[in-house]
Amino acid sequence: MLSAAVLFGTTGTAQAFGPPGANPLSVGAVRQVIGGSVLLVVVVVWWLRVHGARLPHWSGKVGWVVLGGACVMAFQATFFFGTRGNGVAVGTVIALGSSPLFAGLFDGLRGRRPSPSWLAATSLAVVGILLLSGAVGRAVALQPVAVLASLVAGAAYAGYAVAAAEVVQQGVATLPATAAIVGTSGLIGAAVLPFTDNSWLAEPRGLAVALWLGGVTVVVSYLLMGAALKHLAASTAITLGLAEPLTATILGVAVLGETLTELQVGGVLLVLGGVLIAGSRRAVPRVPVVA
Repeated sequence: MLSAAVLFGTTGTAQAFGPPGANPLSVGAVRQVIGGSVLLVVVVVWWLRVHGARLPHWSGKVGWVVLGGACVMAFQATFFFGTRGNGVAVGTVIALGSSPLFAGLFDGLRGRRPSPSWLAATSLAVVGILLLSGAVGRAVALQPVAVLASLVAGAAYAGYAVAAAEVVQQGVATLPATAAIVGTSGLIGAAVLPFTDNSWLAEPRGLAVALWLGGVTVVVSYLLMGAALKHLAASTAITLGLAEPLTATILGVAVLGETLTELQVGGVLLVLGGVLIAGSRRAVPRVPVVA
């Protein structure tokens, strides 16, 4: 899960090297179309080699797959809308900082009460993310609609984790489960693309950014996250995923030349502490893998 979060954390830096006119919604849709398409091809080849022409029996899981795919694409749209309205730092704080809380709520609604260690880890990480945003210590005028969009993004991210965890913990192998969910998001993204400006893809660096975002931060990252969700509760996985803004901050300083205040350095340490506490939790029992 930490490896997935680190790769997720490179998206902001990658986009910074892309064409300045790239529309955020277009970038998100292209990312999901490329990643979903690659995963679908990979899983079809894998399925034919392992199972031949036999069709999968996924009764009872299709709803979770559709929910997960919708959440992935909903995150793309609402996350970028929120960061555009209130800035990348504040928008990211609200979205990723709220996602563990939504994940804990969703797990609670499913009868899985979050542990005290999850509460401690999430509290530390959320405070750390708030400090990292730079919003503490100065007045920040926020756009309410953008705040709402970021909260929806946090809920969508948590919703994906819950849906994916449900599918893999019911016994579906990580590869087909991840491919089905992300592939569904790719289909939704393909429906969005005709309504966005995609001219940025004609530039070499735009294409390079698209391939990195789709091939690495979707294909590799979601496979790693899917593997993690077989062994972790969704709430714990999402808290570990807060290593994403930590990675983004480090890359911002090292690659983009951004600077950190003392409060933001403290935020880095708090997030790291929260991630370490969440990572020390006992894994959920492993279930047999079927397809």
